[in-house]
Amino acid sequence: MLNGYLLDQFLQNGSNHRTDEYGGSPENRALLLFQVLDAVLSVWSSDRVGIRISPATQFNGMSDSDPQFIFNYLASALNRYSLAWLHIIEPRISGNAEVKEGLQPGAAASLCELFTSRIIAAGGFDATEAEAILEKGDADLAAFGRLFIANPDLPHRFRRSLPLNPYDRSTFHGGDARGYIDYPFLRNARKSHR
Repeated sequence: MLNGYLLDQFLQNGSNHRTDEYGGSPENRALLLFQVLDAVLSVWSSDRVGIRISPATQFNGMSDSDPQFIFNYLASALNRYSLAWLHIIEPRISGNAEVKEGLQPGAAASLCELFTSRIIAAGGFDATEAEAILEKGDADLAAFGRLFIANPDLPHRFRRSLPLNPYDRSTFHGGDARGYIDYPFLRNARKSHR
């Protein structure tokens, strides 16, 4: 939901230079997000609603002078809504690219201490890293984007430690079927789901 788009632009002070009720303090910068959330919750119950955040990302030109402070505030303040989940994009991913190879996740570990419902961590995980973050208790679920695009049978491959199809970034957001529905299933994966 955030990732450099409108609500994130209000939340982070690298883009929010407002001097009205939507600028300045963390409470003010989060006000629009809370107003949108109130509107959504007037239609849907909180157990069906979650928020996706991308702390410390620089994607789409985003920045904050103290990202830990603003996202800690946000994670704590979201508890009053009893949301179903908080989906956290680890800062080691910016858009669909790794910021730096080998950078370890840390945002979910920090925010899981503050947010009382489920945490979904995403951001360049492989099977081993996903299992590690779950075992440590830093997240309740791990999400996959690029690997799932390239491997429509990803859970099967992970369960059996099977090789993965490499993904092709040049086809991401390309506007056609290439790169979305043309990655092959493993032959034995299809048989096992029948």
